[in-house]
Amino acid sequence: MRPLTQSSFSALLLALSVCAAGAEEACRDTIAASVRAPSGLNLEPPQHYDTEKLARSRAIARWRQEVATRCPHASTLWWRAHGKKIACEGYAGGIECEVSALPARKL
Repeated sequence: MRPLTQSSFSALLLALSVCAAGAEEACRDTIAASVRAPSGLNLEPPQHYDTEKLARSRAIARWRQEVATRCPHASTLWWRAHGKKIACEGYAGGIECEVSALPARKL
């Protein structure tokens, strides 16, 4: 009974180390996220708000979700990320923003 417990424990440790190595590899590349935010001008009555600011904040929130999912050992804080890039452009009816950055390590 004892050797079975030790072998299953070592198999569990091996599986965890493989998963951790895969997560470390995924965190070495930049992570990107993009979001579209509609302008409120096509609503009835028209809504006036900063569409680009809304799209940017939603894209950063999606980036944080991606980091939390892919890289459990990385910080989800945008201000700590490296090589941050934000690109926004308009489309018919709103603005699309794409953000990308390399997540920082947790302290």
